[in-house]
Amino acid sequence: MRKLIIFWRLSFIVYYLLSGVFQMLVLFRWCTAEQKLARIQRWSQQILRVFKIQVNAHNVPHFSQVKGSMFVCNHVSWLDIFAINAVLPGQFIAKEDVRKWPIIGYLAAQANTVFVSRQRGNGSTQGKVDGVAAALRNGAQITLFPEGTSTNGEQILPFKSSFFQAAIDAEAKIWPVLCFYPAENGGSNEVMAYYGDLSLWQSLKDLAAQKCGTIELSFYAAIDATDKDRRDLADQTYEILSIELAKRLERNS
Repeated sequence: MRKLIIFWRLSFIVYYLLSGVFQMLVLFRWCTAEQKLARIQRWSQQILRVFKIQVNAHNVPHFSQVKGSMFVCNHVSWLDIFAINAVLPGQFIAKEDVRKWPIIGYLAAQANTVFVSRQRGNGSTQGKVDGVAAALRNGAQITLFPEGTSTNGEQILPFKSSFFQAAIDAEAKIWPVLCFYPAENGGSNEVMAYYGDLSLWQSLKDLAAQKCGTIELSFYAAIDATDKDRRDLADQTYEILSIELAKRLERNS
């Protein structure tokens, strides 16, 4: 029975991924920006529903409040993107590796994801920062995972500060967002984490084998990035999310 459930869930994931490709290839050309975001939101909700994952979002700002803003979130899993899109859809800044993922990489690229290389000294970084700043000025909502990699959900790694400059240049607001995956027996649910040497295929199988899951998104008061130092902004946001994660782990222990 368990193998049948895993097969059924993985089959539906393939179906929804291909459905996403169809929408981007055929339907998106006729959609307004708002309609595209609405489709991305519904599609993300469908993906999460296949795995019986519930998103509990706290203190969610109204969509009108976050236009031209940057969400800064800790990074636990590829599911983070679907969870945020299910609540407030927008653009993302992701590692270059995501572009190479089958189907998902194509979908991310078509959704105007900004891909960033892990290698230091990449000469294109400044151009991408400028591009993100321009998108923010035009009203885009962009999510940044400044750790540069994912964790098991029980810690937050120091933030890289490069893309905070985009928010400063655009005089945008920064909204700290904590993404937490609670486990039934306390702590965080590492089955839902995507980190280390875990492959995407293995992650999908683990999620399909799981009975259900929960993602908690907590939004905190916006920070005005105008005339700020990017390192100070990164440290301030890091401190907010680190303190809140410690509190959340303590409550769930």
